[in-house]
Amino acid sequence: MDPSQPSTVAEWREFLQDYSTEFLASSYLREAEADGRAKWLVNETQREARWLGYEPAGEEADRAAEARLGVRLPPSYRNFLLASNGWSTISCAVDLLNTEQVGWFADLEPELVEAWRSAEMGEWVELVERCLLVSIDDGGAGNYWLLEAGSAAENGEWTAYDWWPGDGDAPEPHDGFAALVATTRKGATE
Repeated sequence: MDPSQPSTVAEWREFLQDYSTEFLASSYLREAEADGRAKWLVNETQREARWLGYEPAGEEADRAAEARLGVRLPPSYRNFLLASNGWSTISCAVDLLNTEQVGWFADLEPELVEAWRSAEMGEWVELVERCLLVSIDDGGAGNYWLLEAGSAAENGEWTAYDWWPGDGDAPEPHDGFAALVATTRKGATE
């Protein structure tokens, strides 16, 4: 794993704290403040705490999610949840789901899967049916973060995808959840 990518719970806490600090000082947030969009990105509690995350999930919450989903979560995602059970504003309008919200894409977005199936987008349907949906797009633009079960590398990481289906492009693969978050951090805090 790339040393710039968090792995352990302690590394995730440090990474997320640094991300919070960078995002709160970013030109992106300043622009959002200037045009009135900041209230949808960061609330006063987050500003005061200088933390965009939530309380950590406990081992019991991780195990309950794994039991409900029928899989062992990939290590970087599991440790992320143990550092912060979800996340607010990981990119322009994407929030990361907590242990109770994460689920199989086909279960959480059945109408969308059926529409894609009807539109003969079979390749994408086959992919998303194997994926956990770990994000929600508060901006309504349809940005999905997915973790593909069955794609586990030797280290247990699953392929992670950042996908904007409306742009017509295939999902963008990453070497795991930590790689996706690290890539997004670079873009969101510049």
